[in-house]
Amino acid sequence: MNPSATEPQVELSLIAPCYNEELNLREFTRRALLALAVDGLRTELVLIDDGSKDGTARVIRELMQEHPGRIVGLFHTKNRGIAGGWRTGVDGAHGKYVAIIDSDLQYQPEDVVRLYRTLIDHAVDVVQGWRSAVGRERGARYNISRAYNTMLNGVFGMNLRDNKSGFICCSREVMADLLTYSGKYYYWQSFVMVAAHAKGYSYKEVETLFEPRRQGVSFLDGTTTKASLRSLYDITRAAIEYRVKAQPRDLVDQFLRSHQVDAPQAPSPAAHPARWRALMTTFHRSHAPLTREAAQTYESLNKTQWLSTAALRELQDEKLRRLIRHAYRHVPYYRQRMQLNNLRPEDIRGQEDLAKLPLLSKEDVRRNLYFDITADNLPRAEIHRISSSGCTGEPFVCFADRRQLEFRWASALRAREWAGYRLGDASVRLWNQALGSSTSERRREQREAFMVNRKLIGAFELTDANLDQTIQSITEAEPALLEGYTEVLDFLAQYIAGSVGNLAHRPKALLTSSQTLTERTRHAIEAAFGAPVFDCYTSRELGGIAYECDAHRGYHVVAEGYIVEILVDGRPANPGETGELVITDLNNYAMPFIRYQIGDLATAGEATPCVCGRGAPRIAAIQGRMPSIIHGTDGHYVPGTFFAHVLKDYEYAIRHFQVVQHEPGMIELCVVKAGRYSSEVMETVQTTIRQHLGEKLRIDVRFVDHIEAVRKHKHVASQSLIPVDFRNKKPRAAS
Repeated sequence: MNPSATEPQVELSLIAPCYNEELNLREFTRRALLALAVDGLRTELVLIDDGSKDGTARVIRELMQEHPGRIVGLFHTKNRGIAGGWRTGVDGAHGKYVAIIDSDLQYQPEDVVRLYRTLIDHAVDVVQGWRSAVGRERGARYNISRAYNTMLNGVFGMNLRDNKSGFICCSREVMADLLTYSGKYYYWQSFVMVAAHAKGYSYKEVETLFEPRRQGVSFLDGTTTKASLRSLYDITRAAIEYRVKAQPRDLVDQFLRSHQVDAPQAPSPAAHPARWRALMTTFHRSHAPLTREAAQTYESLNKTQWLSTAALRELQDEKLRRLIRHAYRHVPYYRQRMQLNNLRPEDIRGQEDLAKLPLLSKEDVRRNLYFDITADNLPRAEIHRISSSGCTGEPFVCFADRRQLEFRWASALRAREWAGYRLGDASVRLWNQALGSSTSERRREQREAFMVNRKLIGAFELTDANLDQTIQSITEAEPALLEGYTEVLDFLAQYIAGSVGNLAHRPKALLTSSQTLTERTRHAIEAAFGAPVFDCYTSRELGGIAYECDAHRGYHVVAEGYIVEILVDGRPANPGETGELVITDLNNYAMPFIRYQIGDLATAGEATPCVCGRGAPRIAAIQGRMPSIIHGTDGHYVPGTFFAHVLKDYEYAIRHFQVVQHEPGMIELCVVKAGRYSSEVMETVQTTIRQHLGEKLRIDVRFVDHIEAVRKHKHVASQSLIPVDFRNKKPRAAS
């Protein structure tokens, strides 16, 4: 049942199962309708006759006629129990939020409004009304209830005042999820908060009055012993379902339980089992701050890649809803922006609702970095600083949590496997020598390289004198996979084509990143190294966003972690259209990136599934940063990416920079000063640059007020106007 498009949205549905409540219903309805009218919300009362033997069904029909549009009546032909009534009520409700209550007037209908207000004010997932001791009878049933509460708290690791209370308020979707239990119970309604706890929902308790029953007979009357024995049976079943066979807290693993997929064994553990076990044993040391949970994420990703496009979208939408709820509750920046736009978390149901949210710019992040854009509920040890200049020339700082970093590791390994690589195969990475990293970080990088059989070759130490040695080092490693910056591999490819010829050993595949891979560059690299190129689209602040598979028909979005929008004048691009890339990171709860303008352009891919069989959506092409090799003195070269690594940790002193080279042996460095600029910082920067490009390098520093963007949100950080041509002669160093 859904309201028509012309009807105003029902905000709150009060759901009340009724079993033999003929004498209570009219008074209950009168008080409930009065209570629900207090805040002027559009509300409804959902009454479910649960196979009553008295006149309950008749009274409900009469009330529906007396209060058209305010009461929904639903009817069971036989008794299904309280939980069954809840299910029927949730299915028939129209509200964004639901509250469940008994119709016998022991819980007070007036307290529903308090529960709803608490839910809104505190932005938790579930609010429970616990039964106050004020005015409550202290007989045998009270004592049994208290004892049972103690058992529930102990068995399920909780600390609620009234765990078994079924008086709760939450969003309709959360209630529907809580009701998806699998065991057979006598009184499952006693475990609604256990389910909320087990499924990772946040909750808050509110004290409510609880009156003795005045009319009618409780289904427990006269069956105290029998009910107690059944409750003990139920708690055993619940312990199995919610503790022994508990759903994993990770949403992807939960999703896979209900979406079976025929996935082959994870490739890397199968190919090198001993090396895999050794790596996992020491993972927390070689990959700190990551934990072994990264391996579980990798196993899940090995399965989710084979989900259908529709199933992956369903997973994305559920992750998006949870991210939005978290951001609203715990990130003041997003809560304020949503409130300004009259939005609640429940207004964002899926990707079709993303357009309701404002875009997030890099400047928004900078302005709010130390104010209110980080979550207030995560341990500081779980949050890690990330600094970058990328291709824009603007030093950029953000934060990511441990789980997001583990997801990055797992998805990157999966992408390498698409190229035929298996963790443990010999590989070579042209790396940045961890420029700007601490000694411990460099040691971890080297320790990881040893564990996974990877050779590291410096990408910022290229000279005329060592180019042959670099090629020889790559050849001697006999890598299955060679990975590096696109501009570096292009540079080496031109050197091979002009000076080396055929390689003694050819890798199975190459992985390029960081710069735009043009068709010319792809063909040059593949021809020189004799292996296919697998390109990827990554960013420092988000990680690996999209990768090529072996079909080479566009870039598969890592859909389990990102929602990618390509916008043309604010609307979604059609296949083949080029527009602005806007990305939502579904995993970073420390600093959510929701509708983030990353600054690149992309061409929308085909809507049809890829021939490889993976269901992730595809990007046809990406226009990011063009490759650029800077020529130094004494035969030194560095990729343009070098400057981003040199300057990424100086965001406090250098607001923006740009490097342009018109001739070998000199560069023009344009600088926009930040608030804490000093001449000492600039001296340090120039010293580092000359260490890699030669002591004789001329650096012309120009201080400017701003640097022009080449397109909206995008600047060129480094640009060389000098061609590389090893067929004629090597670039001559400036004297």
